[in-house]
Amino acid sequence: MTAGHLLISLGVSLALTLIFECAFALIAGKRGRDFLLIILVNIVTNPIAVSTVLLCKYYLHYPRAAVEIPVEIAVIISEALVYKSYAGSIKKPWLFSIAANGISIIGGIIISAFL
Repeated sequence: MTAGHLLISLGVSLALTLIFECAFALIAGKRGRDFLLIILVNIVTNPIAVSTVLLCKYYLHYPRAAVEIPVEIAVIISEALVYKSYAGSIKKPWLFSIAANGISIIGGIIISAFL
């Protein structure tokens, strides 16, 4: 894996995650400060998650699912904790985090199927 490939993967993944999770947030009625919080949380968690998965897959030769599942669980937990601590209108942060990340994951799987 080259640095260029990693950067492209990071950029595409972050862009798609922001599209899916921001769309979900808007549909869920999140605006203002909480909408900005959702964007910022994803800007932090997504590159860490994608880098971890790609590096473990390419350099350690771990099966992708063996890395993705615990990484996604960690992302859901960390995002939910941030929403619980700082969001004003996200009344069920655990459910919101699971739903937003679930939509993002399913969207990524669907897009990957066409590539």
